[in-house]
Amino acid sequence: MIKARPMSAPARVALPSDHQRSPDRPDAPAPATVHTAPARMTAVLMVLGAASQLPLGLLHPHHAQPNDSRAAFAEYAHSHDWVMVHLGQYMGALLVTIGLVTLAVTHTRRAGIAGQLGRIAAITALVSTAVFAVQMALDGVALKTAVDHWASVSSDQRASAFDVADALRSLEKGLSALFHLNNGLTLLALGLATLTRRGTSIVGWLGYLAGVGFLIEALLTAQTGFSQRAGTFALIPTLLLIAFLIGAARTIWRGPTDLSPSRPDGSRQRP
Repeated sequence: MIKARPMSAPARVALPSDHQRSPDRPDAPAPATVHTAPARMTAVLMVLGAASQLPLGLLHPHHAQPNDSRAAFAEYAHSHDWVMVHLGQYMGALLVTIGLVTLAVTHTRRAGIAGQLGRIAAITALVSTAVFAVQMALDGVALKTAVDHWASVSSDQRASAFDVADALRSLEKGLSALFHLNNGLTLLALGLATLTRRGTSIVGWLGYLAGVGFLIEALLTAQTGFSQRAGTFALIPTLLLIAFLIGAARTIWRGPTDLSPSRPDGSRQRP
């Protein structure tokens, strides 16, 4: 009599994330990892985006006091690179946002307040870029068209043409204040999230201080427009932001070790 061979259990297909799960917590989600090449590309793009703002800022007309609309509009009317400068400024800000969101997402995988701060930073970074896109469309395209029209019309039409351009300028100031507000919230959240993991982190403190600075700058811009006071104060959070971005780019460049989420006891999970 031929005995039936017992059927062997079907071979289990290993899932890509199986080796990432903790043996003592099989139900725990796999820790976040960041592939080195894409992470480093993100870090490079973020630094390039920040670095592009310096030459673009120099190309932007900046001799007239921005709050003196008539003097500023007369200077803007003679600019031939206006549209390209503002499109470049937006693209640079977009590259920086890619890096900030990448950094924020790594914090969202962490437990507790750090994860919530990461989610806040990711949302406010995207909102900040959306606000800046509208601001650059208004400033870089709409305002330039209105200013060129004001400079070319006859004297009897100049008053009404100026009122249109100045109204657009007021909208730009409001958008600038909201941009600084969201930018400040993003940096503040990222700084605090970093400090929850490393209490003595210089990068965390730079983000925190830059965030507070931009929140103050938002208030100054909303109250005084593009005043000399607001412009002078803006140098402080801007320098802190540059230092933070360099530190953040270094963190992203180093990859999974620095970006692995931490356990509640502060130790890092290893992929």
